[in-house]
Amino acid sequence: MAFDHRFVEQDNIDIVTSDNFELIVRRLGAEVIGLTWKHPAHGDIGVLWRNGCLDDPPQFWKSHAPILFPIVGGIHELKSTTTDGAPVQFKKQHGFVRHSQVRLGGAMDYGDHFALTYRLRANKETLAMYPYRFALTIIYELWADKLVQRLTVSNEDTKPLPFQLGWHPGFATPLVAGEKAACHLRLPGETITQLLNDDRCYLTGESKQIEARGDFAFTEAELDRTYMFDLSALPPEKRAAELLDPDEKVGVRLRFVDYPHLGLWSDANAPFICLEAWQGMDDAVEQEPFDKKFGMVMLPPGKNDTREATIELIG
Repeated sequence: MAFDHRFVEQDNIDIVTSDNFELIVRRLGAEVIGLTWKHPAHGDIGVLWRNGCLDDPPQFWKSHAPILFPIVGGIHELKSTTTDGAPVQFKKQHGFVRHSQVRLGGAMDYGDHFALTYRLRANKETLAMYPYRFALTIIYELWADKLVQRLTVSNEDTKPLPFQLGWHPGFATPLVAGEKAACHLRLPGETITQLLNDDRCYLTGESKQIEARGDFAFTEAELDRTYMFDLSALPPEKRAAELLDPDEKVGVRLRFVDYPHLGLWSDANAPFICLEAWQGMDDAVEQEPFDKKFGMVMLPPGKNDTREATIELIG
C-alpha cells in the first residue's frame, strides 16, 4: 500500500494519505482532527465530527478526538491533593495534553501501515500543575482498514506516578445519510454496569445494570450529561462499541481492549457522538484524594504503561 506524509507548518498538522484514508493530526495535543474514509460507493466520508476543520465551530464542541491525561473528566474546582499532600491543579478538564505542543518523534512507512510518533515530557508548565516527571509517547498507525492509537506513559520520577488516561473521538452522526436519532449505537457484552453521575458529571457512588443486547436507546439529554460505564469485568477482547448509520451499511467501531471504562457523550442535538475509551473517570461527588480517584493508576518509578485503542470502519 502506498502512503504519503507531509507536514503543513502554517497549520501545524501532519497529513498521511493512502489508497483508503486521509489522516490529519494536529501537533497541538497530537489530536486526530481528520480521518477521511475513501469509500468505494460513497466517496470521501468524514469520519470525525468537524472532520478536518481547523477553525472553531460557531456552536457545539470545539474538539475532534483529544487525548486525556493525566486525568479523565474533571475534578472539583480543577484542583485536588494527594494523600501525601502533593497539590495538583489544572487549567481545564481532561488534563493538559490536549493544550500542549508535542514533538514529532518519527514518521515511518512500514509498507502495510504508516506510523506517526509524538512525544511529550514533563516541563515547567506541566510540573506547575502536576508535580510528576513523566513521558507520554503517542503512536498512530494507519492501516488499510483501521487507525490504531497507542499511548505509553513512562514514569521518569522517583515516586509513584498517579494518572488516568483516555481517548475522546467524536464521530459524525450520520456518516452518510439519515438522522442522528436513527443511528444504531451498540455496546459490548450482554449486561454491563453504568456508573451514575450528577449534573456536573461527578460520580454519585450509585450504579445500575444495563441490558446491552441490540441497540442502546440513547437520549440527547443523557448524552449531554454523559453515560459512564465500568467494563472492567468484561474480557478485554469484548471491549468495543459500534455506531452505525440508520441503514446499517456504514459505521465505525471503537475497540479498546486496554481500557476498562467507556464514556458516551455529545452536546445535545449536535450531529456527533463521542465513544470514549477511558482508564478512570471524573471525581466523586464527595472528592477523594487525587491518588484515590476512581480508576487511578499508580505507576512505579522507571515503569511504563501502554494502552491501545482502534477505530475500525464498518462497510
